[in-house]
Amino acid sequence: MASVAFPETSDKIQLSDGVTYGFVHVKPSPSRVKPYILLLHGFPSSSYDWRYQIDFLAKEGYGVLAPDLLGYGDTDKPTDIEAYKGKTMAGEMASLLEALGIDLVIGVGHDWGSGLLSKLANYHPERLIAYVFLDIGYQSPDSNFSIDNVNQISTEQLGYPVFGYWHFFNSADAAELMDRNAECTVSSLFPADPLSWKENLAAIGAARRWFEENKVGPVASWLSSEEVKTHNKIFAPENGGYGPPLNWYKSRISHVNNEDEASIPEEKSLIGQPTLLVTCSKDPVGVAGIAEARTRPFVKNLQVKQVDTGHWLQLEKPDEVNQILKDFFEGLKAAKGGRL
Repeated sequence: MASVAFPETSDKIQLSDGVTYGFVHVKPSPSRVKPYILLLHGFPSSSYDWRYQIDFLAKEGYGVLAPDLLGYGDTDKPTDIEAYKGKTMAGEMASLLEALGIDLVIGVGHDWGSGLLSKLANYHPERLIAYVFLDIGYQSPDSNFSIDNVNQISTEQLGYPVFGYWHFFNSADAAELMDRNAECTVSSLFPADPLSWKENLAAIGAARRWFEENKVGPVASWLSSEEVKTHNKIFAPENGGYGPPLNWYKSRISHVNNEDEASIPEEKSLIGQPTLLVTCSKDPVGVAGIAEARTRPFVKNLQVKQVDTGHWLQLEKPDEVNQILKDFFEGLKAAKGGRL
């Protein structure tokens, strides 16, 4: 939630389609010729979960644009799942850049933000200098997406379903159960042991049992009590709760993207710009090998790095992730003769 976490650099704007976006906006240093970095968060996050990257990148002289994505924070929270189409939200990102007078960006996505960054690659590649996918790799166009097929294939390959929790997130009572006890929800989403997601989240029926039984487990040590308070304020029921963010899952499961995905020409599914994928060794849902295998066939110029973390790499090991980002960005600059 931009206004809560970054009151001095946050703003709101209504786009031409009538949707209002909240965002963090830091202009590039006038003394350095560096581009904007577009930071796209995942679930359940907001611009707040880029807190270590925003400050770091700004000090390095980069421009930073970190929106609260649709359904989150200061941004509108429509109830109609049609609003959460990938093509629509990618168009809104392009409109936001246009409204702020930003031409080109380096896109950085995490989790669902990686999915949205993928749609920018498909629909608005002219806006991107380069891409960075954190934990979750590039999502190629898929007009036949099936959560059951994903779980069946992952069970065959890994021995367990990776997306069992999607069934719970798609249910009518998921938001109510997640909203009622912040301690239960936070300990599920930010566990001390990231590998516990395999049993407590990925397994079929596990997420529902966790929330119905109001379980509470140890929270990750890298998340302070003050950070938990801020997260809970952002996702408090009076600020919209978890319902609108869950619409990202519901729209995907409901196949609202199928027609759009089917119409993407093959050449638009390929990424020609330099791309970095940073995988996580301890995420049983965003499995490193799968992320790379799904990304590599579609990306001409791919670098792959791995960090020894769970899903929340940018929060768990911010210094390491920031250095990886800096090295990649500086490598782009060197390849272009000192300018981006």
